[in-house]
Amino acid sequence: MLRAVKNILKLNPWYMGLYLVVLSLLLLSSYFEYKSRYRDVLQLIQDQAAMTAAVIAQSGSGQAYLTEELKQSYIDRAIDMLSILNQIDREQQLSRSDLDKWVNDETIMDISTWDTEGKLEGGTRIASKKDQKAAVVEKAWIQSQLQPILSRQSEIIIIGVDQKQVSSALADSAEDQFLIAIPRDRGGAIACQLSMEAEQNFKYLTAMESALEELLHVKGLQYLKLALDDHEPYFVSKTGEIIDDTWDRQPLADILYTVSKGETKLLEVVRPIFFYTSLGEVRIGFKADTLMSLKSQILYQILIRSTLFSLLAFVLIIFFLVRRNAILLEEEKQRIEAEVYRLEKLNRLREKQAAVGELAAGVAHEIRNPLNAIGIVAQRLKREFSTGKDQQEYELLTGTMVSEISRINSSLQDFLEYTRPTPLSFSTLNMGDFLGSIQELYISEALEKEIVLTIDVQEFEFKADAEYLRQAISNIVRNALDACEVSATVQLRGYKKGDAAIIVVQDTGSGIAQNQISRVFDLYYTTKDMGTGVGLALTHKIIADHHGTIEVTSEIGAGSTFQIELPVKQ
Repeated sequence: MLRAVKNILKLNPWYMGLYLVVLSLLLLSSYFEYKSRYRDVLQLIQDQAAMTAAVIAQSGSGQAYLTEELKQSYIDRAIDMLSILNQIDREQQLSRSDLDKWVNDETIMDISTWDTEGKLEGGTRIASKKDQKAAVVEKAWIQSQLQPILSRQSEIIIIGVDQKQVSSALADSAEDQFLIAIPRDRGGAIACQLSMEAEQNFKYLTAMESALEELLHVKGLQYLKLALDDHEPYFVSKTGEIIDDTWDRQPLADILYTVSKGETKLLEVVRPIFFYTSLGEVRIGFKADTLMSLKSQILYQILIRSTLFSLLAFVLIIFFLVRRNAILLEEEKQRIEAEVYRLEKLNRLREKQAAVGELAAGVAHEIRNPLNAIGIVAQRLKREFSTGKDQQEYELLTGTMVSEISRINSSLQDFLEYTRPTPLSFSTLNMGDFLGSIQELYISEALEKEIVLTIDVQEFEFKADAEYLRQAISNIVRNALDACEVSATVQLRGYKKGDAAIIVVQDTGSGIAQNQISRVFDLYYTTKDMGTGVGLALTHKIIADHHGTIEVTSEIGAGSTFQIELPVKQ
């Protein structure tokens, strides 16, 4: 019972090892799943950024080629600028410094004022000596183009927008250009020259601004930065904050970066973009907490599932452990019940033996007295009387009477020993000395029968009742000698095995039939013609009283082996 309880309270190391293996595999699979799902999230962000970049390029390019509306916007802006300059000029004639303030190097090449005669009064372009010849040609071309305004035949002149109307003299100019001019209130004209590149830049910026601002409605998007190889970077931000290259960047993937400055953290995707004739890149900034939230969700889901699976594995292991221990408890219960039954049976047997012993003692007393008297008479007849010619027969009959009386007394003694309790008196015995004493007891009988009696013993000490154990072993040795013929062998062996003392009696006699082996220790069972069937039953009882076991193996014609196992310590 105690053993079963200990098995329940103590976790079997094999189960613990199995649980640790399952837990390790679960954690390893969870780790790889987390990495895989995190990579999927990063790839999703990259794919979204790639689509966004493609939308920007496609939308911008598409809108940039809607030239009519965009060109008109560009022209309207230039006309508004010239109108403002004309109003200023009305109050006070424009100077070179005034014109310089309105010139943008990327959009306006030159602003000039002309008198009523078509002479140049002021302008912002300063030609080098190398370009002086080209400047003269350009001036003459502009004068010729301004004639409709100078002659008050036209309110506005726009040249080079719908088709190039520049002279062949300007064909070698470094950049294409067009001209816009309006009448001057003072008389004459105010004109501005713009480059074709500036016109394309304007269309580009107008288109891009529209496309980028539309994309800023995307959830989590913080800013867009567009940079082409021949333009200044263009920013669109929800917060209005310019995200520049002074921010710290750490790569997460091939095109994904963490962008941080102070406590502000963003995700930035960098994608190449091709617009019109320019190659550049677009940087798209997302909220970092979006990725962090996804990471947390993935980690949370995996941890919850891993915990549930680990708990399930633990519950299953505990279930199998409890089931196993329940089986052990049931086995222990059955063993205890069997032991109780055996003890009860043994107790009843002992009670019967005690009763039988009392009866046998009385019967033996009543039998022994007449037997002793008969024995005395037989001895006296043999010693004092003679029949003459029948002397030999007379002596045979009287000798038989004495022998049978002695055998009856021996059988009665064995029966009395079996029926009465065996009050064991344990002492420390040496195995070599103990088996040696038994060999000496039967060596003469063995030599007389020409049987070889040997001993093979390991020297060690054990606890036993010397007299009762000697009687038990002697019964086995006596039966072995009776079962052997000339030249047979009987061997006594003794050795220690763990906490048990092993005694073996092995002979090469006639052997015991297999159907008889299970009955050799039964009371009154014998295969001898003159046997009583008490000796081996008494041996089995003595061994059981020593808390030991006895087993027998045999084969007809090959001999028998009796093995006794006794506790070393009693």
